[in-house]
Amino acid sequence: MSAIAPIRPLLDLDLARTFVAICETGNFSRAAERVHRSASAISLQVKKLEEMLGRELFERETRKITITRDGELLLGYARRLLRLNDEAMAHFLVPDLAGSVRLGIPNDNGIVAMPDILRRFADSHAHVDVDVYLTTTSVLRERVRRGELDLAIFSYDPKEDNGETPADIIHREPLVWVGARHGSAVEKRPLPVALAEPGCYWRADAIEALEGAELAYRIAYTSEFCQGQIAAVSADLAIAPLPASVVSDKLVRLGPDHGLPELPDYQMTLALRDGASPATKALGEHVVASFRAISQRGMRIFA
Repeated sequence: MSAIAPIRPLLDLDLARTFVAICETGNFSRAAERVHRSASAISLQVKKLEEMLGRELFERETRKITITRDGELLLGYARRLLRLNDEAMAHFLVPDLAGSVRLGIPNDNGIVAMPDILRRFADSHAHVDVDVYLTTTSVLRERVRRGELDLAIFSYDPKEDNGETPADIIHREPLVWVGARHGSAVEKRPLPVALAEPGCYWRADAIEALEGAELAYRIAYTSEFCQGQIAAVSADLAIAPLPASVVSDKLVRLGPDHGLPELPDYQMTLALRDGASPATKALGEHVVASFRAISQRGMRIFA
């Protein structure tokens, strides 16, 4: 006769949601606001969770909390549980939409994040077909305006916002000068820069900043994809204007100390065409929520 396996306690989704909120906000008070509970209730939930697991999940100090190694492990499980719950409930509770949506995405911006976002949308809207088009931001703006795309993600430039294409800011991060660690390209004159092709806002912002600072430069490399710029920078052949999230052990941020002008923040928007269908609006809401979650977690879109 086989032994009966012990019944393990269930991890309550409400506790999991509170735990994830604390980890993402780094603060009990802000987490309490997110889950609509009092700070004292949050503390009791954490205590209950730690007693259930027999592990300390946070190291508490006077002004801050730090997640422990056990807490980091639980965070991965908790996010997976919540995501699975959301997908399951969306499958049954979200209206069963159908049809097709034409989505435009720049050649680089957000492509690292989009596959997972689209996969999760397909899990909850299995009857919606998404046709993806890759091109430059300037082309995407025009195609949305003409109604050739249902929605598009693209770089946002306030100088070109004429109000024709309503857009929501879904992601923001600094645009910075990037060079190879211990590299010498930044010291050369004229300054060698690696830029995207014409039509890219990063390119326009960089050129405007360099000319405004009256800094001698030459466009040493041009690439349709930012991976080409990163390759040139990694080889110390040039510097490049790129989102701050590309900074790594091999690529460093450059700035005024290197005689370089400041660059504006890089912003991503999502625009819907006039008369968008329910399926298009559902995908738009899904994309906006996903990118905001990425920003809140401090995840890297570009690597």
